[in-house]
Amino acid sequence: MDKTAHKLVSRKLDPRKLASRRLAPWITKLLVTLYDVLLGAACMYGVMRLRFLYEGKLAPEDIDIKTTAVFAISCLVVWLATRANRAVWRFMSLDDVRTLLSAVIWSSVITLIILFLFFNRAEHLPRSVPFIAGGFFFFMLVASRALVMVYQNGDIKALFRRGQRGKPPAILIGRSQTLHNYMRDEALKKRDASHHIRGLIETEGGHKGRSIRGVPVIGNLSDIPGVVSNIEQLHGAKPILILVEKHTDRKRAARLVKLASALGTRLERLGNNRDDGLTPFEAADLIGRHAKTLDMAPVERLLKGKTVMITGAGGTIGSELVRQIAGHEPKHIVLVDASEMNLYNIDQTLSLSGDASFRPYLGDVRDEAHMREIFSDEKPDIILHAAALKHVPLMEANPIATVLTNVGGTKVIIDLAIEFGAESFTLISTDKAVSPNNIMGASKRIAEMMTLASAMNDANISSSAVRFGNVLASNGSVIPLFEKQIENGGPVTVTDKQVTRYFMTKEEAAALVLQAAALNGGQRKEVSAIYVLDMGETVNITHLAKQLIRLRGLVPGEDIEIKYTGLRPGEKMEEVLTSEDENLESTYVKGIDRFTDSVADPISLSKHVETLLAAARKRDRTGVKKSLAKLIPQFEPNGRLSKK
Repeated sequence: MDKTAHKLVSRKLDPRKLASRRLAPWITKLLVTLYDVLLGAACMYGVMRLRFLYEGKLAPEDIDIKTTAVFAISCLVVWLATRANRAVWRFMSLDDVRTLLSAVIWSSVITLIILFLFFNRAEHLPRSVPFIAGGFFFFMLVASRALVMVYQNGDIKALFRRGQRGKPPAILIGRSQTLHNYMRDEALKKRDASHHIRGLIETEGGHKGRSIRGVPVIGNLSDIPGVVSNIEQLHGAKPILILVEKHTDRKRAARLVKLASALGTRLERLGNNRDDGLTPFEAADLIGRHAKTLDMAPVERLLKGKTVMITGAGGTIGSELVRQIAGHEPKHIVLVDASEMNLYNIDQTLSLSGDASFRPYLGDVRDEAHMREIFSDEKPDIILHAAALKHVPLMEANPIATVLTNVGGTKVIIDLAIEFGAESFTLISTDKAVSPNNIMGASKRIAEMMTLASAMNDANISSSAVRFGNVLASNGSVIPLFEKQIENGGPVTVTDKQVTRYFMTKEEAAALVLQAAALNGGQRKEVSAIYVLDMGETVNITHLAKQLIRLRGLVPGEDIEIKYTGLRPGEKMEEVLTSEDENLESTYVKGIDRFTDSVADPISLSKHVETLLAAARKRDRTGVKKSLAKLIPQFEPNGRLSKK
């Protein structure tokens, strides 16, 4: 075992916690054993008494008491020898039933032998009594456990478990109930098991030394290195580690990845859908975010029977928005994207699903004439504006294109939304719009300001912006880059050892965007808001890179080098979701906060935006820089815009 694994095993625990973990399972097993022995004694004594009462006489020489005592002692010895007391009742399997039957038979046979050898050749004992009592005892054992199973689990239909002999060894990791449910579900499937479950690691630590559905609970997370070593010695192969929890916290996921990497064994988990089987750990598992359970009724009311337009419909967020919107019975979906391939992909997705009426438009949001044509033809009710240029270093090198798309394109869509009487406009914004220090963040902050200003006129439109951080594994984001670098043998490039970022999955981001749009639709139209999604804790990018390397069974710094390149122009060490003067208030949707804001002088804002866009169209960098200074005084341009 290497040093990393040894450290994980020898991690110090609170002595009181350690004692309670060790004590509780032994107390439980002791109580189970006492119950079974007393039940066996009661069955034997009852059968003996009934046997002699049937003949109308008393048991001679107290043979009933002697037989009961011998049977109880035999049960105690056999129970300890066969470990018939280790099964957790509510998780019993057919293997446990077989163990109980074997233990009862042995107890009955041993009782007969002892009575024959030491009690006058069992002269007064009816020979059928031990077996009748044993049968009744076995029935009572199974019945009592079955009652607990029915009470705790609701049924006993999944009692049987398929044989796994000859399959690769595996260790399941999870809570006791989840471990049972996984093995139960696997037993019900018709397909053969892909592995042989040799043991269980129970994260709660309450059943060590017992068994669940006939499989021994062999410890907790700290015991994994020793367990892997023992199984490899016994069966000639390292076991697969399988996490059967649908969600796990970041620390536990990181610990499992580190363990598997140090031990050189595979680590897998359940797929998002159990029918998908097992999948390797992914970057999302390392982030440790738990998908929130949302009430989608408000979203249903917002979208049902409406024409919904999504700009940037083929992008990471846009395409996920489209997929989720299609499930809420919209009248029609309008797809707008400037990328032929992205538009093709989402077009194919909707075509294959057949869930909604839709029409794709290959168009640039900066092209006002084309956008006007689309609005005139489709007359959208709900608009979700996700089209934007977003990659910070690339935008620093191309500030004019950034301004024309992120500011000019947003202005085109807002103006047309108001002109054609749309009910709702939602801007997809970014944490980089907070105290921006790069052109991408500045352009999105101006887009937020235009969104807020759009509600301060006579238009009957619900306008809002939704602000969040990085979307996990989105196009061009850091995780796909790291994965490609690891695949190529490294090095993995990180800008700074201390840099941190927020992450969330595209599914969660899209769902929360729709929730925010529905929330905003419920407030007064003349009030605009910026909604901020709960991104959880920030993730250290260096730590994330190391974990991604370990996911491939490699060692950071040895197999794959991590190279620090320094912060790029416009890049922050850490991101924030709100500025100091933005006071968040909670909403009734957990995970979404908001602040209502207004623009002091909407007319002046409009003039400055027009001046900015006019300078950008002329490619007048000095004019763009001056206009940005008037719109966002605190912004200091970097990159090409800062050059004379």
